[in-house]
Amino acid sequence: MLGKTVKPTKGAPTPGDAQPTKVERGRNFLQETLVELKPPKTKWPTYKEAWRLTVVVLVVILIVAIYVALIDGILTQITLRFNLFGK
Repeated sequence: MLGKTVKPTKGAPTPGDAQPTKVERGRNFLQETLVELKPPKTKWPTYKEAWRLTVVVLVVILIVAIYVALIDGILTQITLRFNLFGK
C-alpha cells in the first residue's frame, strides 16, 4: 500500500476541488435538463394521446368541482337549518 496513490473515482470531488457557484450549478442543471428532454430519453405523446389525456384531466376536474359544490351546499343547508352560527 505504501507508495501507491489512490485515484479518485470519476466525478468524485478531490480535496483541492472548489465547490461550484450557484450560477454554475444552475447552468449545469439547465444543460442536464435539455439533454434529458431530447428524443432518445423522452417519449413525447402524440397529438391524439395529448388530446385524450387533456379530456381526462378536464373530466376529473369537473367531477371534483361538482363534488365540492354538493358538499358545500349540503353543509350550508345544515348550518342554516340548525342555526349553527347564531344568526
